Amino acid sequence: MKFFYNLKRFEEGEYVVLMLEEGGKVGTGAVIPERREGENYKTVMGIVEEYRHVVETAKPQQFASISFYLRRVFPNHPKVTFAISAAALELFSKLEGMDIEEALSCHDLKKPIRLRNWKGEILLAEKTGGVFETLSLASQNSALSVRRYPNGEMEEVLLNLSRYFAGYVLEKW
Repeated sequence: MKFFYNLKRFEEGEYVVLMLEEGGKVGTGAVIPERREGENYKTVMGIVEEYRHVVETAKPQQFASISFYLRRVFPNHPKVTFAISAAALELFSKLEGMDIEEALSCHDLKKPIRLRNWKGEILLAEKTGGVFETLSLASQNSALSVRRYPNGEMEEVLLNLSRYFAGYVLEKW
């Protein structure tokens, strides 16, 4: 599996786009560093480069477990592991000829609904460390934050994850 990353800019600053490629198919993830939390793109790119070999030697079929391993080797960077796991899920679903809903095995679940004025708990998927970690925290008492990335990165993954929650709250950066 090939692992690429690029620095991109948008009106709020910089962000890192991660791409996993196998057999001409690509899965994409993204990390927007939050400066108020002490994050910056240089740190994100350094982490990605340091553990690049781990991702490149993984098989697409290991997408479900890759974030668990990555969280063990760099536990303080859940947004990076989430972006990698989202890219791996997208790549796996493309390689297997299925959509993300099918890859998550969420057949016949409700369509995700946008919750307005939600007063309950809102889970930030990117801070859980991975797609399946987010699923393990699913609850009808909480909503999932679906963050809009500048070029729509990870939107399909986040919307499909929201099917397991009361709904989603759309947020922009």
